[in-house]
Amino acid sequence: MEFAELAEFFEKLEKESSRLKMMSLLAELLRKASTKEVNIVVYLCQGKLAPEYKQLEFGLGEKFVVEAIARVSGYPKQKVEEKYKKLGDLGLVAQEFVKDKKQLSLFREKLSVEKVYENFLKIAKASGIRSQELKIKLLAELLNSAEPLEARYIVRIPLEELRLGIGDPTIMDALALIYLEEFKKIEKEKIASMEEHQIRMLLRERIEAKYNVHPDLGELAQMLKKKGLEGLKEIKIEIGVPIRPTLAERLPSAEEIIKKLGKCAVEAKYDGFRLQCHKSKDKVFIFSRRQENVTHMFPEIVEAIKKQIKADEAIFEGEALAVNEATGEFFPFQITIQRKRKYEIEKLSKELPLKLFVFDVMYLNGKNLMEKPFRERRKILEGIIKKGKVIELTEQIITSDAKKLEDYFNECVEKGLEGIIAKDLDAKYIAGARKFAWIKLKRSYKGELTDTLDLVIVGYFTGRGARAKFGLGALLAACYNPDKDEFETIAKIGSGMTEEKMVELEKMLSKIKVDKKPARVFAKIKPDFWVEPKYVVEVMADEITKSPTHSCASRDIGYGLALRFPRMVKLRTDRSAEEATTVHEIIELFEQQHKIKTEPTEKTKEAATNGVSKNEDK
Repeated sequence: MEFAELAEFFEKLEKESSRLKMMSLLAELLRKASTKEVNIVVYLCQGKLAPEYKQLEFGLGEKFVVEAIARVSGYPKQKVEEKYKKLGDLGLVAQEFVKDKKQLSLFREKLSVEKVYENFLKIAKASGIRSQELKIKLLAELLNSAEPLEARYIVRIPLEELRLGIGDPTIMDALALIYLEEFKKIEKEKIASMEEHQIRMLLRERIEAKYNVHPDLGELAQMLKKKGLEGLKEIKIEIGVPIRPTLAERLPSAEEIIKKLGKCAVEAKYDGFRLQCHKSKDKVFIFSRRQENVTHMFPEIVEAIKKQIKADEAIFEGEALAVNEATGEFFPFQITIQRKRKYEIEKLSKELPLKLFVFDVMYLNGKNLMEKPFRERRKILEGIIKKGKVIELTEQIITSDAKKLEDYFNECVEKGLEGIIAKDLDAKYIAGARKFAWIKLKRSYKGELTDTLDLVIVGYFTGRGARAKFGLGALLAACYNPDKDEFETIAKIGSGMTEEKMVELEKMLSKIKVDKKPARVFAKIKPDFWVEPKYVVEVMADEITKSPTHSCASRDIGYGLALRFPRMVKLRTDRSAEEATTVHEIIELFEQQHKIKTEPTEKTKEAATNGVSKNEDK
């Protein structure tokens, strides 16, 4: 496939405001791609070179891109920088300068998708003293042969500012559309009474189930291209390829948890790094919750896995926390987070040693354990951990008594932990999904929202008054609707941001600004600038209220929901947009909040019995 054709599809996708049409366009594009290049096309649609766990980063800064544009166009760097300040998008800058370049190239070739990807790979792998010059040269080589539209995306891709508004769910929907007719023939009897969209969603679920245990959409698309739906059978759990983590729902009280689960396992909830650990004899891989390979950051955990895990092959999960060796107490997350860095790792591993509290196992010695009930997985886990200083099992009690669960929760909070996670003893490990198999309780609710939410920035407002100089005064934030693969607005956040944070956010968000509302955003309110749903922020608020201006839950319950007095706590770099708080969670929290507010307290009951109104009682 010529890169020009891919660029044309990208332009159509960028202009499209309907998610269904985006899905159809993607399906058309992937149909056209050959077996050899379909994985590359998928990666480029994602704005990547490979899935996160393969650690292939472009490492190409704006200065390198400016230099490459200047070299190819014959204009001085200053002119390129001036145009960038004006347009705010180096892709558009490249498009203009390639169109109006002063010098004609002696050697130009038609660019194929494979050629562009090949140069991108070389850019990512370039290292050493002359690597900067090599990166500029490789990018300039592409721009030299590029048509103006091609130049736009050749620059945007390595800067990770593609601005197409495509998420992994949209790509999976497109794949389901491509193989729908084949699926109908295979499952003829099973789907006889189903409607078209239900059949497609069933196929989409099967594709996603494979993606959840092997999160490489390029490889998945290539396997489908080679073997059709039969190819899905060949995608299995593999050491060194992270499984997408299961996610917990939330409920507001011990009583609600017991009502939902009955007898359950209750574990301490640690506030650290959630790590997925893979062992194959003496080889160890450690992945973050976003599937990044972070093995090199935790040398003491790597060594402990080799010594303390009694298995040739294993995939298990735990939470790593920094521990004060003098007192045995856990450091707060602000201290633990210092361990996530690229430099001085050995020094920090001695200054801030980590403990890994293991809570689940998904794979052992060639066997997939994800289908087994949690009680069995826990027993298996207990049998493979040797005693040692670094790795321990999470604390756990098993109870059907709400009072015992509440007492254990308070005990955990007193120790400085986040709270508890209650687990259904009979539940499978549900990769990549948020189900009531796991329920978290972080603190009790008193008719107000005291837990934080993870929301996606979908737009921002320019500052007024003193904030005008920052170019950003408030964020438009949304929760995620996994059923529709859309982001629904819930808050306009103007509090909790320092001046430094506003400057940082404006710089980040201006790079992913888009001209119109992204296709995956459902909103009634319009910000000054829309952005791609990419960055997640942790948000605190007083409560959830009904809203005429926000779209959250409006299609589910008939009216919108919003946050009262929302304030930003921090950026969540460990979460992707699709891992944000869901619409269903917001509805659940709103209902629980309303229930608690309207439930009579002992005091109001007594007042009512004595014929005294609440106001008189006060």
